[in-house]
Amino acid sequence: MQSRFRNTIFLLLLVGGISVMGQTNYIDSLRKVLETTVQDTSRVKLMNDIGGLMLNNGQYILAEAYLNKAKKLADDNNYKSGLAVSYSRIGILCMDKNDYPNANKNYLMALQLQKELGDKKGIADVTSNMGIASSDQGDYAKALENYFTALKIREEIGDKEGLNISMMSIANIYFLQNKFTTALEYYLNILRSKGMENKKFFMGQVHNNIGLVYLQLKEYSKALSYFNTSLKMAEQINDKLGVGISYTNIGSVYSAQKDHRSAIELITKGCDLFIEIGDKKSEVEAYYQLGNIYDSLGQKQKAFEYFKKQLVLAKEINSKVNVKTACLAISEYYKSTGNFKDALMYYQEYKNFEDSIQSESNLKTIAELDAKYNSQKKEKEIELLKKEQDLTKAKNDKQNQLILASVVLIVLISFTGFVFYRSNQLKKKNALERKNFELERNALSAQMNPHFIFNSLGTISGFIADNEKEKAVEYLGIFSRLIRHNLEQSRQTLILLSDEAQMLRSYLHLQQLRFDNKFDFKIELENGMDDALAIPPMFIQPFVENSILHGIIPKDENGFISVNFYTKEEKVVCEIKDDGIGRSESLKRKTVFDEAHHKSLATTITEDRKNIINTRNKEKIDIDIVDIKNETGGITGTKVVLSFPSEYI
Repeated sequence: MQSRFRNTIFLLLLVGGISVMGQTNYIDSLRKVLETTVQDTSRVKLMNDIGGLMLNNGQYILAEAYLNKAKKLADDNNYKSGLAVSYSRIGILCMDKNDYPNANKNYLMALQLQKELGDKKGIADVTSNMGIASSDQGDYAKALENYFTALKIREEIGDKEGLNISMMSIANIYFLQNKFTTALEYYLNILRSKGMENKKFFMGQVHNNIGLVYLQLKEYSKALSYFNTSLKMAEQINDKLGVGISYTNIGSVYSAQKDHRSAIELITKGCDLFIEIGDKKSEVEAYYQLGNIYDSLGQKQKAFEYFKKQLVLAKEINSKVNVKTACLAISEYYKSTGNFKDALMYYQEYKNFEDSIQSESNLKTIAELDAKYNSQKKEKEIELLKKEQDLTKAKNDKQNQLILASVVLIVLISFTGFVFYRSNQLKKKNALERKNFELERNALSAQMNPHFIFNSLGTISGFIADNEKEKAVEYLGIFSRLIRHNLEQSRQTLILLSDEAQMLRSYLHLQQLRFDNKFDFKIELENGMDDALAIPPMFIQPFVENSILHGIIPKDENGFISVNFYTKEEKVVCEIKDDGIGRSESLKRKTVFDEAHHKSLATTITEDRKNIINTRNKEKIDIDIVDIKNETGGITGTKVVLSFPSEYI
C-alpha cells in the first residue's frame, strides 16, 4: 500500500502571506528586526511570521512561544488582523501536534475575526485549513465542502495562487476517494497554470501527488519521474518533510516492481526523517508500508512488529484510518498463526472504525474467525463426541433429514423474500413522503420573496414620485443586494446565522430609509456561537417587519428595534424587541399600515412553514409573542421569541 500524499503544511503556511520556506537565515534576520522594532502592530506581524516559519521548519516549541506572544500583544492592542493570523497559525500548530479539537477552536476564532474584518482572502485561507483538518480525520464530505467554499471566494477576488491551492485540495479528496482520473485532471491543470513556476514548495507537492496517481494506475516510470522531480525541489529548499515523503513514495514504486531491498532502504530513510522532525502522521504511514513489504516477503514476524508500531502510534495521534488498517493487518497475522482468538479481537476492533454499512464479505470474515475460534476452543470436546458418534445412519434417517432441511429452506426463503419486499416498500414510501415534505416546505418558503419584493418596489416608486432621486438610488442599491441574497438562498432550505443577520441588517437599513430614520436598530450574535448553526431562510423578517409597521411607525416619537441570536438548551433562539405601541393599541388604531391582507399573508405563510417543518422534526420551532410592560403594568413594546432546533431533517 502506498503512503498517503501530503500537502497540509503548504496550504496552511500560505495563511498570512508567508512564502519563504525553510530558510534559517531569513528567520534570524526577522528576529534581529524584531529586537529593534517598537511599534506593537509591527511586532505582532514579525512574531507571527517568525512563528510561522519555525512551524514550517518543525521547531514547534519555539513556534508556539512566538505565536502566543503575538496573540497576546494583538489582543491587548485590539489588532484584529494580527490576532486572526495568530489564531490561524496556532491552529496549524495544533494540527501538527494532532490536537484537532483545539485546532478547530483556533480556526473558528480566526474565521470570526476575518469575517468582522471583511477579509475575503483570510476567510478563504482559514476555511481551506478547516477542510484539511476534516480530511485528516477522514471526514472527506466536510473537507470537500470547505474546499469548494474557499474556491468560490478565491474566484470572486481573483486570487490566482489561492485558486491553485483550492484545486489541489479538491484533487486530494478525489484521490483519497480513489477517483484517480478526476484527481489527475486537477493536478495537471495546476501545472499548466501560469505564475506558479517559482513556487518550488507548492510545485514539488503537485509533482508528488501526480506521481501518486500514476503509482495507483501502475504507470511506474511516470510515477518515478514525478517523484524524483519532487525530491529535487524539496532538497533545493531544505524541506525535510518533502524529502522524507519523496523517499517513501519512490520506495513504494520499487516495492510495486518487486525491488523490496531498495524499497525498504528508501522508506526507512524517509521514516528516520519523519522521526527527526517529529511528523508522527508520516511516521505511522511509513510503518504500514514497511509492514506490508515484509509481509509480502513472507517475513511475518518482522511485518507484525511494524504493524504493532503503526497501531501504537496511530492511537497516540488519533489517526482512525491507520488504527483501522493496522488492526486488520494484525488480525491477518494472528489468523495465519492459528491464534483465532486474537485474530477475532483485532478484526472486531478494525470493524469499529469501518462504516456502519457492512459488506457481505466482512460479515463472512467475522463469522469465519468466530467459528474457528470456537472450534479451536472446543476441539477436545468434539474429539470425544466423535468417538461416541454412530458412524452409520439408516437410509430413512437421511431421507427424513433431507425433507426437514428442504422445508426449513423453503420457509427461510419465503420469509426472507417477504422481509425484503416489505423493507423495500417502506423505503419507497418514506422517500415519497420526504419528497412531498421538501416540495411543500420549499413552496411556502418561496412565497415570502414576492411578498417582500412587492413592499420594496412600492417604496421605491414612492421616492421617485416625490422626486427624491438620491434616496431612490440608495434604496435601490440596498434592495438589489437583498434580491441577490434571496436568489442565492432560494434553493436552500437552511441559511447560516451570520448570513441571516447580514440580510436583516440590510433590510432594516432599507426600512430606515423608507421611513426617514424613524427608528434605530441593533443586531447581535452571542459570542462563541457555532458558525455552522443554520435556520430556515426568510423566517425572521416578517416579525421584524411587524415591529416596524405595527409597533414603531404609529408612535409619535422615534423607536428602537433589537434582534439578538443566542443558544439555549440546545436550541437556536432569536429574540426581537421593539419599544412600539404594543399589539393591543395597534389593533385599536388600525393605522394605514394595518393592511389586513398584507398582515395575514406574512402571518399565515410563517405559521404554515412552522407547521410543515415541525411535522418532520422531533425538536419543534416555537414562536412566542408577548407585550413588554413597565413597573406600573403599562405596555412599552413587544417581544417575539423564536426557538429553532439546532438540527433539521
